[in-house]
Amino acid sequence: MSSPISKSAFIKAEQCLKHFYLYKNHLYLRDKLSKEKQLIFKRGIDVGIFAQQLFPNGIDVTISEKRNQELFAQKTQELIMQGKSTIYEATFIFDNLLVMVDILHKVGDTWTAYEVKSSLKITETYVKDACFQYFVIKNCLPNLTEFNLLTLNPKYVLEGELDITKLFKTTSIMKDAVKNIDYFTHKSQLAKLTLEQGKIPDIKIGTHCFSPYSCDFIGTCWKGTEDASSVFSIGKLSKQSLFDYYDNNIKRIDEIDIKTIEKKEIKIQIKAAIEQKEQINKQQIVSFISEIKYPICSLDIEVWMPAIPFYQGTKPFQLVPFLFSMIYEEKGELKKYSYFKPIENDGRKEFLESIINSTKSFASILMFDKSLEENILNQLVELFPEFRMDVLELKAKIVDLAEPIQNGNYYHPEMKGNFTLKSIAPIVHQKSSFESLDIQSGITAMYIYESLLANENNMEQETIKQQLIDYCEMDALVTYQLLQFFKKNS
Repeated sequence: MSSPISKSAFIKAEQCLKHFYLYKNHLYLRDKLSKEKQLIFKRGIDVGIFAQQLFPNGIDVTISEKRNQELFAQKTQELIMQGKSTIYEATFIFDNLLVMVDILHKVGDTWTAYEVKSSLKITETYVKDACFQYFVIKNCLPNLTEFNLLTLNPKYVLEGELDITKLFKTTSIMKDAVKNIDYFTHKSQLAKLTLEQGKIPDIKIGTHCFSPYSCDFIGTCWKGTEDASSVFSIGKLSKQSLFDYYDNNIKRIDEIDIKTIEKKEIKIQIKAAIEQKEQINKQQIVSFISEIKYPICSLDIEVWMPAIPFYQGTKPFQLVPFLFSMIYEEKGELKKYSYFKPIENDGRKEFLESIINSTKSFASILMFDKSLEENILNQLVELFPEFRMDVLELKAKIVDLAEPIQNGNYYHPEMKGNFTLKSIAPIVHQKSSFESLDIQSGITAMYIYESLLANENNMEQETIKQQLIDYCEMDALVTYQLLQFFKKNS
């Protein structure tokens, strides 16, 4: 018999049987897991472990055992027979289907299962996950009478000591679980039949490759579509719109009839692909930069969004700024300044004061996609209303350099449908390379900052701090250089 079909494998079968088959039989073909995904998975594990405090003194079946799921299932049954009332990572196998539930808790003669999600809301996928777990566990544990999802409570505010009973929100999925038993019986048999056939299912790429999650085998299934000339390199179009082209045998951008395109930001991409050169609306760019007042600086802010509130007065996943960097010119020379907030202190008031004082002498403040920065400023001024006029003055100076690009007034084929600052950096200035940095994304920066909580080595702390500053300064530098690039090319 083949190895059991886990919950994650079953969800892949739900999404695409080819995905499922490759996952079970050709795992070596799986795409490399990005650092961002690894960190997000780690957060989920950490929140799951934290939630165990709701039911203390339980036994984790995965502790001090080899990574053997059959052994975990055996140990779970032994603990149940021994009369243990709380089991973490309780593992069950039924009909060659395997699930591990975060918390299994017994009251009286009945059991309740809890699956923890590091999220503020419940998705359809979360419910389906839990229903599959119920299906398997119920067949192994008849006196399972309740199955709950535990999500973080978006209304919880940390005041004084953390109250874990209020931090998590409990939602029963029993109604869905009971009515879908036949569904899971049918779907699990279909998954097994797919494996028994012994060949990779012939399933074409489609929107299902991205729903509910991006497929693990994009690199295998999507060979030949990664070229810059592929229709899939068009940004700002829905996946369905892209597949409408692809399924109608329009697989290259230059095969699209540009006369049928109305949206400016789509048309400029097609024109760039056909002509294989950058497209720039010089008149619009000149008009845009003529509104910029001098002196100028560029500004970038990095944020932390802890799942479990760390500072008084904060909620789960609340934006907490911890670093800003500025680039400006002084006597013909580029200067940089960064302010870093130590993680052990809230320090948001000092952060706001510093950003206000540091930008006061500039007439224009350059940003790229100002939405995050403005959101942070709005939250800070709600917290510290005495700075309202200062923040209003600061916001009035903001110039968003993403606008000309988002509005279709500049595009380069090397951007490949990507309108982020990272896609523009190599075009603006080859030396502005994020690839050379230890930290290459805001998500990674967030988790690296959080790692300072558990790091007591002063030298390592300083190294991490500098890596974060280097990343933030690179964002600010590329933003500053983008303006110079627009001026030079228009």
